[in-house]
Amino acid sequence: MISPGDTGDRLLALENRVRLLEDEAAICRVIASWGPAADRADGRAASSLWTDDAVLIAEAMRIEGASGVGDMIDSEGQQALVRQGCAHVQSFPVVQVDGDRATAVNYGRVYLHTNEGFEIWRVSANCWELRRTADGWRVTRRHAHVIDGGPQAQEVLARADKP
Repeated sequence: MISPGDTGDRLLALENRVRLLEDEAAICRVIASWGPAADRADGRAASSLWTDDAVLIAEAMRIEGASGVGDMIDSEGQQALVRQGCAHVQSFPVVQVDGDRATAVNYGRVYLHTNEGFEIWRVSANCWELRRTADGWRVTRRHAHVIDGGPQAQEVLARADKP
């Protein structure tokens, strides 16, 4: 038989588990939304995934703030990729939630349309840092490194193992 105290403890544990699952699903949705925003060059949609103080680091590029991310997506370089035909595809991330902060590690691939079909243009290791805001989970930092055999991508991927 379950005592009333046990029922309360079990209910609280269940609520915590459901909240964690909801957080993980919301974080996966944020990361999955990156590609469609980039591939239609929608700077407004892309910037809405980031906090105002966010940082995006990819090799020698450093972009600051949600507005900077939006400007990059609206740039002529991104417009040219969209005109050629591109697909920014994110793998399913390894998500670790710690209260109102989270880390997610995944692979990112960018495909480009060519006369032959599609080719993989870029493969990267990504570490996303996110924060729960009044508007839901938002990206505070993304470090993306091309998988080129060097140690930097391995260091990014190793973050998937850290609690």
